[in-house]
Amino acid sequence: MKNLRTVTRRSMLRGTAVAGMAAAAGLLIPTSANAASTADTQKSLKGLYYYRGVVDGDLGPMTISSVKAFQSDRGLVVDGDPGPITQGELAKVVKAVQSAVGVVADGDYGSVTISAVKKFQSSKGLAVDGYAGAKTMAALGVQRKKGSGSDPDPGGSGELVVINQMDTGPKSDENCGPTAAVITLYALDRPPSGTHKQAVINMREACQIPAGTWGSDVSHLIRGLGAYDTNARKVDYASALAAAADGKPVILNVNHGVLLGGAPSYGHYVVARGTNSAGDFYVSDPGRASLGIKSYSRSRLEAAARYNRGIIVG
Repeated sequence: MKNLRTVTRRSMLRGTAVAGMAAAAGLLIPTSANAASTADTQKSLKGLYYYRGVVDGDLGPMTISSVKAFQSDRGLVVDGDPGPITQGELAKVVKAVQSAVGVVADGDYGSVTISAVKKFQSSKGLAVDGYAGAKTMAALGVQRKKGSGSDPDPGGSGELVVINQMDTGPKSDENCGPTAAVITLYALDRPPSGTHKQAVINMREACQIPAGTWGSDVSHLIRGLGAYDTNARKVDYASALAAAADGKPVILNVNHGVLLGGAPSYGHYVVARGTNSAGDFYVSDPGRASLGIKSYSRSRLEAAARYNRGIIVG
């Protein structure tokens, strides 16, 4: 019994020492309480359309970026730490949305709130997704950015936008796929939070592209868009063009050299949506942002097809 007591005491002392060294080194020791708190933060941020990932209780890069975007909008210290002040502000905004849609303001962005927001969005002709993004909050009369009379246009006009993949971080030279996926979110009037660069970095993370893989496969992009609660499906190239002609945003897998009117070169992703009066397709090319939104004839796009595949988004 004496030996058992000694071992237990030593174990306790050893454990205390390890915890102390970890704290001194600035390391965080995960606990179930921390995970639950982070999950609640993710749930609220997702409801307010800042966070588009999985609610898993993991304070990873995508969650930290979303926290920073919220903190910036609310005039808080932007450090990515979802501490008590940030948590309190989150609850305040969620409750304001709940009050505006006529449900109990309890700060829990759950199924009841999502259903009420969807009903409101439908009545106003907004994208019906249940999330209180910038346009939905503006329609509700709930201030998203503290200190401003109204929000500026968040960029989600429903039209194609131009994003330069070469300005999207360390993997910029191979980021045409994640960049194209982000462009489709704008086209669906569902702009992600943060800068274009951060949005593409977050999308790349959501795509879960395996280490050592150059570029991205259509399956990666479909996975990434799925993390943003956005339906995306692989189709043959002709079906993708037909959907684009009908006004749906599509990601086309093309030979970039042929698309640009030159010799065959490398595989690339572009986004097409809609046509002009001549029947030419509007295209946003992440690899040629300097071209702006450029129109291409059907024959040019058909000639540039690579692997006969595309993705219809939304």
